[in-house]
Amino acid sequence: MSDIYTEDILKELFNISVGKSASVLSDIINKKILLDVPIVKILDVIKESDEFNNYVNQTLDGTLMVSSICFKEKLNGKANLIFPADKMRTFINLCLNMDDIENCDEDIMFNDVDFDVIKEIGNIILNSLIGELANYLELDINYTLPEVKIFDKVDFKKTFDINNYTHTLLLYITFNIDDMEIRGAIIMNLTLTSINEILDKINTIEDDIFE
Repeated sequence: MSDIYTEDILKELFNISVGKSASVLSDIINKKILLDVPIVKILDVIKESDEFNNYVNQTLDGTLMVSSICFKEKLNGKANLIFPADKMRTFINLCLNMDDIENCDEDIMFNDVDFDVIKEIGNIILNSLIGELANYLELDINYTLPEVKIFDKVDFKKTFDINNYTHTLLLYITFNIDDMEIRGAIIMNLTLTSINEILDKINTIEDDIFE
């Protein structure tokens, strides 16, 4: 199976999961939310580091708000939900029913309540995403609780453990609320064993379909 076909299968799978997440989030804030994953890429963190760095440099600008969970068992890795901090400030205000959602101070500040909101958003989206992948591939996975941190993109790239995580699933993601669009990413770092497990399972499913 070609990498493009594999990426297409993963894109469809992830769009199903973020669709479910969007429905849950819509109910929470009583506003229609649309989540979409238009592109999925499988990258070797060493061989394709330039493509990854170009994406981070061009798409993720300024201060970043990152919600992360780790997972283990049949799949081992770390998933990061990443959005510009200023856009997430606006989304948090929507969640908390604050009136002034248009103008935020240049020096963006977050309190404990804000971090709890982002943890819940990350928990809903990332658990749905990884859970859907695990169910589709019939794999057992355990998760950690989400952690939320604020980075600039240089510091964020330093957090990647290329010694243990050899591959990355890079998901472009768009978050639409009312007339506002937030563009971000989900970066899923995986061990070599884990990426091979995913590819083998997808290949087996493909072979069964066309037998």
